[in-house]
Amino acid sequence: MHKYTLPYNVVDLRGLACILLVAYHVVGVPGAGMQVADGSIYRYATDSFELIRMPLFTFVSGLVYALNPARGDRLRTFFVKKLRRLGFPFLVVSAIFFLLQKSAPGANGTHVPDSMWTIYVFPYAHFWYLQALFLIFSLVALLDAARLIERMGGYAVAMAGAVAACLTVRTESNILSVNEACFLLPHFLLGVGVTRFRDLVPRRALVGMAGMALALGVTLHQASLWGFLPHFGWNSGVALLCGMGGAVTLLHAMPSSRFFRTVGASSYAIYLHHALFAAAARMVLHRMHTGDGMIFCVSLIAGLCGPMVLEMLAQMRPWSRVALVGKA
Repeated sequence: MHKYTLPYNVVDLRGLACILLVAYHVVGVPGAGMQVADGSIYRYATDSFELIRMPLFTFVSGLVYALNPARGDRLRTFFVKKLRRLGFPFLVVSAIFFLLQKSAPGANGTHVPDSMWTIYVFPYAHFWYLQALFLIFSLVALLDAARLIERMGGYAVAMAGAVAACLTVRTESNILSVNEACFLLPHFLLGVGVTRFRDLVPRRALVGMAGMALALGVTLHQASLWGFLPHFGWNSGVALLCGMGGAVTLLHAMPSSRFFRTVGASSYAIYLHHALFAAAARMVLHRMHTGDGMIFCVSLIAGLCGPMVLEMLAQMRPWSRVALVGKA
């Protein structure tokens, strides 16, 4: 394999993904978050990005992973780093989140598990993504270590299998968020492919195909939001069109922006901790009977800026760097 560099504004794109994510959790699902009506513009706006948000995050992870992929001679080192990056914050931050939910039910969602051990085995709050992403990293690392997706032929077979799993796999228990891992795997592999094989597909053709996929996916998704078509879940062809088409289109359309780059540089800390800060701001403003517009804006800012400050403070001690933001 060769050493690659990316001619894209990837950090800026991560910043956009963070903003979409925090905005979604500020609005929340029915019965939680801002508790706006189903017909609210806030819910419509966040629902419109439902099939793009997490695929975009995962696509970017695949892009970056492909710059320094797993190799057979350092597979152990790769997994140790991923456990430190994903595992320790998952154990610590999800426990803090769980204990806060127990002390303030409804502050960060409606469902609080009865037993703490279940948050480490089954999907819990937004931490399901860490479980799913670790499964994805593990699978792709093993494929790379065996040199099975190094060339286009093997990669195409892996992508076909990933798409099939996305459309068909749905377990009842959903241990370690395996359902979500199957849904997101094609998007991760797409990121790997865009980095690894970008010289094989002309940029104009790639962007054109992505734009058409996105346009078709968004049209169908909007039709479902307006009630003309049934709801499309994450494991649907429409979700693949929106997620994959949207990721590639945004990758090429994303401008260089200091604001988005600043947010993107702290994307992991924001993902881990945004819910706590956004919920705190939202609860205070609700008690003050503030309007929805102010609640949304202030909670969004709190969900972005709070984790950035926490990340700076966590850097001061080795244990807090690892436990709270997954840094060595």
